[in-house]
Amino acid sequence: MTLSTAGHTEAMSGAIDEHRSKAMTIGLAVLGVFVTYVPITAVAVALTTIGNTTNASTSDLQWISDSYVIPMAAAVLSAGVFGDLYGRRRIYLIGMLLTILGAAIAGVAGTLADASAVHLLWAGQAVSGLGAGMLLPTTLALIGHAVPDPRERGKFIGIWATGMMLGLALGPLVAGGILEFAEWGWIFAPTALLAVAAGAFAIAALPESQSPAGRHLDWPGQISATIAIASSIYGIIAGGASGWTSPHAIIGLGVAVVAFAAFVIVELRSTQPLMNLALFRTPTFSAAGFSAFIALFSIVGSMFLLSLFLGSVQELSPLEIGWRLLFVTGVGALINPVVGLTIHRFNSMTLLGGGLATAAVGILLLTGVDESTGFVDLAWRLTVYGISVAVMMTSVSTAAINAVPWQLAGMAAAANTAMRQYGGALGPAVLGAIFAVRVNGGDTPAAAFHVALIVTAVLLAIAAAGCLVAARSSIEPTNSH
Repeated sequence: MTLSTAGHTEAMSGAIDEHRSKAMTIGLAVLGVFVTYVPITAVAVALTTIGNTTNASTSDLQWISDSYVIPMAAAVLSAGVFGDLYGRRRIYLIGMLLTILGAAIAGVAGTLADASAVHLLWAGQAVSGLGAGMLLPTTLALIGHAVPDPRERGKFIGIWATGMMLGLALGPLVAGGILEFAEWGWIFAPTALLAVAAGAFAIAALPESQSPAGRHLDWPGQISATIAIASSIYGIIAGGASGWTSPHAIIGLGVAVVAFAAFVIVELRSTQPLMNLALFRTPTFSAAGFSAFIALFSIVGSMFLLSLFLGSVQELSPLEIGWRLLFVTGVGALINPVVGLTIHRFNSMTLLGGGLATAAVGILLLTGVDESTGFVDLAWRLTVYGISVAVMMTSVSTAAINAVPWQLAGMAAAANTAMRQYGGALGPAVLGAIFAVRVNGGDTPAAAFHVALIVTAVLLAIAAAGCLVAARSSIEPTNSH
């Protein structure tokens, strides 16, 4: 073999290894975001079952959902910095380890009864949610490192978003199927097994990457943000359960206001803020941030409401609920790749506004659902909303990134993600509180369900109008160097 032939062979071998490493990194990133979103809807379809076996109240069930989403929303803010400082592979593995531990704790909760089961389930959900918060920005950062070309990267971010949608879609079916044959604690086993597999593959094949230059942790910002998120959710749930003048509601909401104010002050003074508040001076970014908040508010909140309504009012089994919710999340997963392939042809703010408006229509259509609504009549209404979910979830991050100069794209994506996850945490809290207040006031469950849906539709319409106004008042930057 000549030297030139040997060099060519080595170059080809190196290119193959690089391609294999890139494929493994992207695959693990998609698997990671899939693992973080499966529990959200898997737990949703089991709420009625859990409530029946533990005598949990509506507020207890709200905390089952929010115990996962609150740590997820809080951890998202710092996880990207952790990855840059200590290595994304390491943070990925820590996220998977927390996911496994949380799923195990939640699984053990299924062997207990009454309040002790619910309290242990909250703890398991919180540990898993912390792991999910570590994974969410880390998986995106892994794709950014593996695919440095921004034009090529968009395609793989679309695949990543499809992984998210598939997690939401398959969660109810997996959990519903398990609940046909086993106790509710077993619904956490698939998440644990997936996390074990992802962790094993990451140990074997995921290369380490980090970018520590100029990065440091903003602990005052992280602590004040976490307190603000948790206390606001606590205050809203307490208000719905015990009244808005109850001490728990007043203290929770009061602490939230103080903590939010502290967060703003800390971030304005920080040299390396968790969230650069100057981004919100741009109308398009502000509209995208509010839209991200409302989008996940409506998705997670409506899944919570629908699961409760279909389980407790229509008395459907978890698997029957799962098949119906598939017309939201499954349709979204099918439509998502198409939206990803065509999004570059449209102004992302206009597309996001259209998605939010369609979501408002879909939610309003659900106000026609009552105790006797059949499968087909519910399915077509959910399908309209499912189409809007794909459009919202695919366009919202693009809209945020396109609203700022390319140098700030990373910060814009992180801030938008944090807003989105906070909306996901508030959804079950706010809509659950509205539902509980209306039922306690004498409304039928169907009437209370409809009021909560109307509130959601109004918020979606406001966000849609904001996007369309922002789209008319600005031209998206090209984000090229």
